[in-house]
Amino acid sequence: MNVRDFSNEQARELSAGAGHYRSFVGPAYRYDLLGGSQFSLLFLLGLREHHKLLDFGCGSLRLGRMAIPYLAAGKYFGVEPEAWLIADGLAREIGREVQEVKRPRFDYNTDYRTDVFGERFDFIIAQSIFSHTGDEATRKALHSFAGSLTDTGLIVANWLIGEETAELAPETCGWVYPECVPFARERVERLAAEAGLAVRFCPWPHGGGLSWFVMARSAEMLPTEEELARLAVPPLERP
Repeated sequence: MNVRDFSNEQARELSAGAGHYRSFVGPAYRYDLLGGSQFSLLFLLGLREHHKLLDFGCGSLRLGRMAIPYLAAGKYFGVEPEAWLIADGLAREIGREVQEVKRPRFDYNTDYRTDVFGERFDFIIAQSIFSHTGDEATRKALHSFAGSLTDTGLIVANWLIGEETAELAPETCGWVYPECVPFARERVERLAAEAGLAVRFCPWPHGGGLSWFVMARSAEMLPTEEELARLAVPPLERP
């Protein structure tokens, strides 16, 4: 049997990056955890059904399977170079009827462009994108995000915060998935500032070792540090 045709239960044994729609985007056993965590964070930051959401690097709709039914029709947008991931996510997680009612839109560009829809977004989320690449792609993406964000919108993205190494230096490497690239927090803040974005650390738990940041076109649009501190709640440990 082709790995792509594995059941979701079979896919739980595959390594990250394997050719199943769930495992390609990360460990399949965390598929539900990371999708639920993203949606919960967006909701707590103010996402409501009338908002336009751009899921950048939407993959196989790990977040989309929750966000698409929740949002009003035509409000979900996804960018993902691997078209087969979206096809399998739609077929195995969303279904034709939901697609027809909610009308999600997708683009498959590899240039980190977010202007392809001709829209400005209330929320842009980038889950585990900048943890697998370096400065050049990060700069390009953040500048693109800034140009596609509404004046009151929020960008929610995460990085692997840690000691920068010569082997995977942020200023030199390209796309290295499933390897990870550590960034110093100061570098993240500097890259955001270069894109004209205000930025604050967000203590929301990730479940995969990454750190969240929230960005906006002005500091006044960001949640306060006190508001963000309320999100530092560890998830319940269940057997």
